[in-house]
Parts: sequence; C-alpha cells; structure tokens
Amino acid sequence: MTEALEPPSYDGFGYQALINSSQAATSDLPVYSRRPSPPPPTANQVEREPREFVYEAKTRLGGGVPWATLTVQGDPRLTRVIPTITEGSNLVGSVKLALRSPEAIQAICILIKGEVVQGGPANVAIPTFFVETKHTIWSATEGDPQAPEGSGKSKLKGDYVWPFSLPIPSTVTKDGQTWRTPHSFVDTIASFSIRYTAELRIVRGKLRPDDKVSCTFAYFSMQQPGPPSPLRQLAYQENSPLFGPEVDPEGWLSQSVTVRGIVFASRQIEATITLSLAKPLCYTRSASIPCVLSIECKDSQALDLLSSPSAPMLYLERSFLQERDAWRNSVESCGRAVFWPSTEGASPSTSSPPTRRDLMGEIHLKANLQPSSSVCGFSVEYAVVLFPFQATAFKPLVVGDLAPLLRQIVEITTRYAPGPRQRTYTPATYDTRNNLIDHYYYALVIQNAQAGARVRAGGRGGR
Repeated sequence: MTEALEPPSYDGFGYQALINSSQAATSDLPVYSRRPSPPPPTANQVEREPREFVYEAKTRLGGGVPWATLTVQGDPRLTRVIPTITEGSNLVGSVKLALRSPEAIQAICILIKGEVVQGGPANVAIPTFFVETKHTIWSATEGDPQAPEGSGKSKLKGDYVWPFSLPIPSTVTKDGQTWRTPHSFVDTIASFSIRYTAELRIVRGKLRPDDKVSCTFAYFSMQQPGPPSPLRQLAYQENSPLFGPEVDPEGWLSQSVTVRGIVFASRQIEATITLSLAKPLCYTRSASIPCVLSIECKDSQALDLLSSPSAPMLYLERSFLQERDAWRNSVESCGRAVFWPSTEGASPSTSSPPTRRDLMGEIHLKANLQPSSSVCGFSVEYAVVLFPFQATAFKPLVVGDLAPLLRQIVEITTRYAPGPRQRTYTPATYDTRNNLIDHYYYALVIQNAQAGARVRAGGRGGR
C-alpha cells in the first residue's frame, strides 16, 4: 500500500517569480509557448489523477500550430504553479510530434537538470549543475516507427507519441562528495536558488541547430525525522502533555549556560539556564519544535522575573550559506518559542522559597519553510538560538550584548516522523518581531555586506 504524503500539499517553492521571468524570453523560429492545462473535471479526480502541464513549440506559419509538444505530469497533492515530482517518483510525461512534411531527425531526447542558480531566478544568474541526465527516447537507427518494417524509411512524417517515465536520482555525487538531492526553492532573502528543468531536445545533426522545449518542475524531498522517544509517542497517542527531561531523559538533548545580571537596579544575580530540545533534533515543517527551559536561581525575585513565559528569547534561525563566498550568506529568524509554566522539576512544598522553575514550550514551524539541504557548497541550515532574556527590572550584566547564549543545529523536513502524529499544544503563531532581535540580525546583514564590499574592492584593486 502506498504511503500518503505527510504533511499534505504546500505551495512553498516560491517559483511563481521564476515562471514569470522565464516566460519573458523570446528566441528564433520555432516560437515556444506554454499552454495552461485544463482543470480536472471532478474533485475525486484531483486526488487520483496527475496534473498535466503542456509545453509547445509552434511555427509562426499556419497560425502558430504546435508541431512539438512536451507534457509533464505533477503530483496532484503537491502541484501548484509548476509540476511537482516527489522523491522516489519518476518524471512522467510524453513527447508528441505533428510533422506535416518529412523531417530528418537524428534523435529525440529528454534532459533532466538540477542546478544551483546564484543570484536568484534571473536569466543572468550563474548555474552550478548537480544533476545532468540524458535519456534518448528515439533515435534514427530505430527507423520510422510508423513505417513498415524493413522499409528503410528514416525521415519522420505524421503524428507521433512517445511516453516516458524517467528516474530522478535521490542522491548526487560531484567532486567526490555525495549529497541528498535537494528540495526546490526560490527565496527573496537567499543569494541562490535550487531549480530543476526537463528539456525536450530534437537533435537535427551537425549542420542544423537542435530544437528545444523546456519546463521547470519542482522536486519535493521526502525526508522525515526518526521516531521520537516512546514516552513522547505515548503523549501524542493519548493527547496528553509531554514528559520533560526528568521523566523522559532519553527524549531530550539538554545544554546549560550561566546568566549574570542586575535586578531592580540594585543587586547582581546569577542564574543557570538549561535548554532542552526534543530528540531527534529533526522536525517537520507545519508542526513544532518541543522545548523546555529550566531556570535555577537562589534569588526568588529574579527567579520570578526570568521564569515569566514572555522573558525567554528562544528563536529558530535560518541560514542560506555559500562556502566559497561567505559574505553572501544570509541569516534570519523565522519563529519564536511560545512558553507556559510547567510543574515538572518544581521544588517540593517547603517553607523555603523555590530555587527552580520550568517552562514548557514549542516553536511553531511554518508550512512553507525550505527543508534543510546541502549540495555543492550551498546549504539551507537551521538552528535553535537562545538570546539573553528580556524581563522587566532585569538587565544583563553586559548591557547591549545580544550575543546568543546557546545555539543548537537542527534539521527541518517535509514529512512527519513514523508513529502517532505529532500534536501542538498552543495556537499557531508566527509573530517573531522583536526590536532587539531584529537589530541583531540586521547587524549581521550589514557585516556581510561590508565584507562583500571589501572582497569586491580587493578584486578590482588586483586587476
């Protein structure tokens, strides 16, 4: 039985701008155009039948009659503006020719390309290819498929259809390195994009240029996290609160840091902050990242201030990285944790004031987040970052220092983990705005821009 895609369809590739820019180009005869595919007739067929996208090569004579047609099918659950092919599935479609006079054609091929495009979707961008496969679906050595056997007829005339089903590699190897084939994306903040194309190439021979019909398609990664701890699965199954690190130590990864500050502008305090993230450190977009914060402090007033659910500044950070040009790297926040008080770890009821408080929390993940990926020195990476607390009457000892207290690399995927479906415990919220945090990331952007200016100035000086 085929496993259903998890989670369901998202329009998170960002390819509308890419489609618009690619359709603006013109070329010599023949003229290529894309005909929008008609919508399926019924809702049931939407779920069962692939969506077809048709791309044509037309002549300018005879009212622009299409003579070569490339049809590509997209997964009906995921396809939006361009065909979407899921990891493990083939690129499926057909090639049609309508030839009204004999044509000398050497071969008919389908080329599949995956590329990193630096500078976004513009036509002037520089590509780095990581997938380049060529599939010949007909060659002249086979003869005219409509001619009688043994006739020796090599030129083609009439109507022809060649269906195809071509694999897309799930891993790519280049320069001795192997990566998982990356998810498609275009993002305005990134200095590169991941793009896939299928190209119909009609090979004419050495003295005549080949005819080409291209289409852009999206590749949907099917990576998923490993199973959570048994106790966490039990909580999801029974729709009950999660067990924290003390009850479920195997289900969490914890790290601690010491925080020093001044409360009420009168006395210095010291607190130990422990951040725990649910294992494995791999999470599904549209779900959440479960987290726990433990605050230990001997000063009861400071403990009250730091354990307020609004005080912790815990964020999900996304980075678009280029190894060769580090100054092109882009970093931004894309989610903030929501916290609520937890009774786990609370001090026993005694006459002495408590010295520890726990906060349970989660970072809601947007449905259109690009999943983690890496290929050819380009990568999309995520980290959970704990910044200095922001609480009334509390000031960090180093005023104005926004350097993160803790940072933990995590992965984002497109599918849920096996087992019971993960649940979230608070209404989804994606409001991440905070003036100090915004200033921190803005400063990083300025630093990268200044580094890039120095690199470019050095390059000009050396000429």
